[in-house]
Amino acid sequence: MVVVDWGCGPGRHTIPIAQAVGEDGKIFAVDIHPLAVETIREKTKHKGIRNIEPILIDSYESGIQDSSVDLVLLIDTIPIVKETMPLFQEIHKILKKNGRLYISHSHLSMDKTQQIIENSGLFTVLELKGHDMIVAPSEK
Repeated sequence: MVVVDWGCGPGRHTIPIAQAVGEDGKIFAVDIHPLAVETIREKTKHKGIRNIEPILIDSYESGIQDSSVDLVLLIDTIPIVKETMPLFQEIHKILKKNGRLYISHSHLSMDKTQQIIENSGLFTVLELKGHDMIVAPSEK
């Protein structure tokens, strides 16, 4: 399984996900903050984890191969993103046709988040429960 932890921060979710997918899986830890990416590098080196690739970005383009990702995690990320459309375009581009986007946060209503997702025209909401949402890419 190939997973992207978008807005990974210091790796609170990245490290456990990397361990869960095992050595055959791959995790891309994407963030705009150099300190977050460096923290991930240090943690993976210290713990001997080899399936995480930290990616420092300065735009919404990740450099991840198109249609190569099974799951993208956006945890506590959407409320701090200034422009959601370029973010969703990149996520849509890198997700496989049957891939999923998992969104979780508590700083913006999920009704508002669902509206943002649906207005993008790029995704379909599959499940909404509390502060969690699972969406699928619309046809590419």
